Amino acid sequence: MRKIIPVLLIILLIPVGYYLASYWGSAADGSPNGRDIDHPPTDGPIIGNSTPERPPANDFLKLDKTTYSPTDTMTITVTNNGNLNATTSYHFKLYRLEGGEWKEVPVNLVVIEIAVIIEPGKSWQQRVNLAQLNLEPGHYAIVKTLVFTDPVNQHAMGVEGWAEFDVEG
Repeated sequence: MRKIIPVLLIILLIPVGYYLASYWGSAADGSPNGRDIDHPPTDGPIIGNSTPERPPANDFLKLDKTTYSPTDTMTITVTNNGNLNATTSYHFKLYRLEGGEWKEVPVNLVVIEIAVIIEPGKSWQQRVNLAQLNLEPGHYAIVKTLVFTDPVNQHAMGVEGWAEFDVEG
């Protein structure tokens, strides 16, 4: 039993490390101290670190439909289009468009924090029961983070992607 506790702690700390590495960045992303990185504001789903020369890599997140009823099950497909292993989780953020502004919607779901590793060229699917979210009709965006880690120098880079959808009915 004593041996299992350190193993569980390590397993739980890995996603936290990925989150911190993706949020604060590293010298590999062009920031000398890892803190001069543009991050998305909390008022809407956009990807930070993008410039006209380097557009956002938002094509990794797709939904099975663009319109759902409040009781549908949404299928999110996350595809690793890169050449490194990517890590994600079951966690997601949800935003609703209200008066031309994105407002975060509380997601009151208990999600087990499991790191999902997606190999290059592979996909992973997550199903979300919208009935559990009690969504009202409107225009929404779901946001997920994909973390790429270089196996040689262990630098990690997080990329946020989103997909917009409507809830009707």
